[in-house]
Amino acid sequence: MAHSEHNRPKGSGVILIAIGILIFFFAPRYYTKDLVGGMVIMVLGFVLGGIGFYLAFLKRRT
Repeated sequence: MAHSEHNRPKGSGVILIAIGILIFFFAPRYYTKDLVGGMVIMVLGFVLGGIGFYLAFLKRRT
């Protein structure tokens, strides 16, 4: 198909990066008493940001 590049949705990776950054940044403030919960949420933010980075930048190169 000639216009397959045009019809693909764009921007989902950038949104995941932004959500991951916000979670990673604000999680320690909300989970000060629950150390394990705070660490899990921080890792979740890091993973979401990594998936977003892959979708936004690395997947395009292949």
